Amino acid sequence: MVYRIEIERDLCISCENCVNECESMFEMDNGISKLISGDINNDNISIKEYEDISCGIDAAEMCPAECIIVYEDNVAIN
Repeated sequence: MVYRIEIERDLCISCENCVNECESMFEMDNGISKLISGDINNDNISIKEYEDISCGIDAAEMCPAECIIVYEDNVAIN
């Protein structure tokens, strides 16, 4: 199974909940959340695929801005 996490960085409010919940996947970049070793596309969305989602779903659920979306086989699951 392939999982993908996307962060709509323009919506991030810099609360750092994602980093606190899952520091193995998330980091802050100039005060805005991004995925560690992830790509940032032209729409300012941080994207990365994973085989093991680990704590990524918990981090998405902790985001008050709801800017983190988790996909399982291209279907949003949160």
